[in-house]
Amino acid sequence: MNKNKLIYGLNITFYYLVQFVGCCAVCNLYSDRDRLLPCDVSGDLADPEKSSEVYDFPLKLLAIFHIIEWLRATFLLTIICIGANLTIVWYITVPNTLFGLFVYAIVHMSYFSEDGKQCKDVQENRAIWLLIEIIAFWVLFFIYSFPFIFTLCLGKTRADATLKKAQNEVSDVEED
Repeated sequence: MNKNKLIYGLNITFYYLVQFVGCCAVCNLYSDRDRLLPCDVSGDLADPEKSSEVYDFPLKLLAIFHIIEWLRATFLLTIICIGANLTIVWYITVPNTLFGLFVYAIVHMSYFSEDGKQCKDVQENRAIWLLIEIIAFWVLFFIYSFPFIFTLCLGKTRADATLKKAQNEVSDVEED
């Protein structure tokens, strides 16, 4: 990957920034001023604590996911830009991708649930961010969960040439 620094570097830098913004936004919105506004005048959602719980759990999970993904993107950028052999860290943290699928399933269920629909107008900032997360999931998740896919986008000839060049360089280093 560090043989195509421009392609991978730009793409993973974008992903790094997305995760960083996700970390900051989720942490900010978890404690947003809208958090304790009751979503209904009667029933369970009239209690500010119960209203807060509607979006609290998905926001907590998103915070954990974004922080881990931000660290993964940092390691991947280090691999790409510096050429450090930290790929083992990347592979060890791959289960976060499965965790991400679980998190976004919870986000979808919370946002589109009856309680989520009721709280959408009252906890407006939190609801808008969850919608942004849902859209970002469908646009970015599968592309950036497997960043090596960009090698396939180079075309077979160029991808093969890049992989052969990398293999030859590894062989030359081993011979020295």
